[in-house]
Amino acid sequence: MPDYTSPDGYQRSTGVFFTALHHRAARHASAAAPRGGAALDVGCGPGRLVRLLARRRPDLRVEGVDVTPQMVDHAARLLADAGLADRTRVIRGDAAALPFADASFDVVTSTMSFHHWQPLAGSVHEVLRVLRPGGSAYLYDVGAAPFDGVRRAVADVPGVAFDRVLVRGYVLPSLLYRGARLRAPAG
Repeated sequence: MPDYTSPDGYQRSTGVFFTALHHRAARHASAAAPRGGAALDVGCGPGRLVRLLARRRPDLRVEGVDVTPQMVDHAARLLADAGLADRTRVIRGDAAALPFADASFDVVTSTMSFHHWQPLAGSVHEVLRVLRPGGSAYLYDVGAAPFDGVRRAVADVPGVAFDRVLVRGYVLPSLLYRGARLRAPAG
């Protein structure tokens, strides 16, 4: 089994498989974020999606958060090497207690992470807490991930919408991945 706390092991075991997923997440987040906005990737791992989103939208401030110090260090080096350190940041933190102020981000992404979030409902509420009014969160994971748990977590939150998101691979819709979008109510 790969060591998912090691950036090199993580990239060797996931690089090819996650490429389409990261591009899909970057497209969705890019389209949802307003000009000059802010984006967050929860469970950012080695920082590939943070880098991709920052390159795709030079007007955005893009941040990442991950629980693993090795991933945070690797992501910071990746972003610095890419010349993106002036408008990106990756810090250590947990989805259950995001280290950001309320309403800090226009868009939040998470790829292949939320099946680890404990407690799931509390972590989903944290994502909603850091979203600005009218913001969107895009959560992508394996098909067996607890999407119903995410739906239940937002069912009692006034005004929050839960939509399925089609995840396409290079040729066909992916059989491995699913996605959901949470939309915060407008101010």
